[in-house]
Amino acid sequence: MTDSMPVRPKADAMRITAILMLCILAAGCVSQRQGTFASGDPEKAEEDYVRLGLAYIQNDRYDRARRHLDRALEINEESAPAIAAKALINQEEGEYDLAEERFRRALDLEPEYTRGRSHFGVFLYNRGRYEEALEQFRKASEDTDYDSRAGVFVNLARTASRLERHDEAADAYKRAMQLQRGSTSAHIGAVTSLIDAGRYAEARPLYRQLTMRIERSRELSHTPESLLAGIRLARESGDDRKASGLAEQLRERFPDSEEYQQYRTMVTDE
Repeated sequence: MTDSMPVRPKADAMRITAILMLCILAAGCVSQRQGTFASGDPEKAEEDYVRLGLAYIQNDRYDRARRHLDRALEINEESAPAIAAKALINQEEGEYDLAEERFRRALDLEPEYTRGRSHFGVFLYNRGRYEEALEQFRKASEDTDYDSRAGVFVNLARTASRLERHDEAADAYKRAMQLQRGSTSAHIGAVTSLIDAGRYAEARPLYRQLTMRIERSRELSHTPESLLAGIRLARESGDDRKASGLAEQLRERFPDSEEYQQYRTMVTDE
């Protein structure tokens, strides 16, 4: 489940974020050799089975994932990571009530299990339960030792934005920028949320930084989101020429984008 991190707060985008976050964990996957688990260290064996189970989930091989997660639970029936991983399988297979039951069970057993809390937040978001998701992301963001904390702040920001809490979204995106230097999606998200919150004085220097990065890079280019943000800033400052130029880029490059439709609505409503 991913940092992935598209800008707009849509359920499918959040699902991608969740998948990427799972990949981070699965990247340390252990060998399948049984000798790996026969070390005489039950705690290590439990951890290895969970890691392998998550790797199989990543590849949509749920039967194999269950087998390894069940072995982890044979070692420790109160293994929060194993229970949460089984919740991921339930989620992917559409067994949402069971998934939620297992996520809650895992967090009851281990309230400080931040990865499980983050996955639960994504689950709630995808179910349209934004207030509950926001609370889970807020709690997860408090874990200063969590290795995917930047992703948690992006998810928090997207959820806050969905609830039109633009100040909180902007601050969360800015925090993600601090934690993950060079994250273009967090950068654009911060600019957009600052504009939504009416904090133009903060948005403008961030937008200038973004455009400078794009101009200097061979890999980066404007997105529909960044172009619309630039249009909104230009229009707010009365720079009609700049706004028109950015609008033309948006029309030519992304005519089918949601942002272009938003721009057309913006102009029509004047």
